[in-house]
Amino acid sequence: MRAPWFALIEAWAVARLIRSPLFNRAVHKAYRKINRLESLEQENGGGRTGPSALDHFKDEVKQQFKELTWQKRGPKQ
Repeated sequence: MRAPWFALIEAWAVARLIRSPLFNRAVHKAYRKINRLESLEQENGGGRTGPSALDHFKDEVKQQFKELTWQKRGPKQ
């Protein structure tokens, strides 16, 4: 029979492992490999196949700045 303190230490160790970023990356990598999904590595664009939300946001901000009335100056009179 295990001592009750061993169960406490085991629970703490498991909780710490589950919160570990390294463990989570390994689990995600194994999951993607098993299910034959695209890699999330940088050479693969982080798993994305198109422009990111940040790219869309930057394009939208640029477009809105172009449409501002103070930028559309007419000829001086």
